[in-house]
Amino acid sequence: VGAVTLPEEGDLGPDADLADPTTGLTLRHRTAMTRTWDLVRPDLKVHGVNFFLRLFREHPQIQTRFRGFDGKSEAELKTSKRLVAHATTVMMAITSLVDNIDDPSVLVELLTTTGQNHHNRGVQKNDFILLAPVLIAFLRDNLGGHWSCVAEEAWTKALKVINTVIFSAYENPI
Repeated sequence: VGAVTLPEEGDLGPDADLADPTTGLTLRHRTAMTRTWDLVRPDLKVHGVNFFLRLFREHPQIQTRFRGFDGKSEAELKTSKRLVAHATTVMMAITSLVDNIDDPSVLVELLTTTGQNHHNRGVQKNDFILLAPVLIAFLRDNLGGHWSCVAEEAWTKALKVINTVIFSAYENPI
C-alpha cells in the first residue's frame, strides 16, 4: 500500500507549479491553503481566540495596543466577548482571502482595504510582520498530520504577499 498523499502533493496537472504573476502562488500552493483553511473553518471562533492568545503570549506588546485587552490575563481574555468578536472578524477576513485565492484582483482590493483601515487605526507594520510566523506556527501545531511542506511554503509566501499589499496601502493612504 502506497503512502497517503495530501491533495497538494498529488498530480494537479501540468500547470500545478506555475506561479500566478500577481501572488506568486502556484495551484499546488492554493490547493494547500484552501485545504488547510477548510480544516480551521468549522471552528473559527475557537481557533481565532486561541490564535490571539498565542500571539499575545509571544508578543505581549501587541496586546497592549488593544484598549479592551491591555492588562487582561489570559484567563480573562479566554472569556472576553470582545476578543471572541475581534478574533472572529480576523478569521473571517482570512477566510475571505482564502475564498478569493484564485482572484488576485479581489485579493488586492481586500488587502488594500485592510491596510487602509489598520493604518487609520495606527496599527504598526511590524505587528503584521510579527503576526505571520505566529499564524503559520499556530496552523502547523493545530493541524498536525494535515500540515505539509507545501502548506508551510504556501502560507509563508502568501503572508509575505499579503503584507506587501497591506504595506503599500500604508504608503498610499486614502
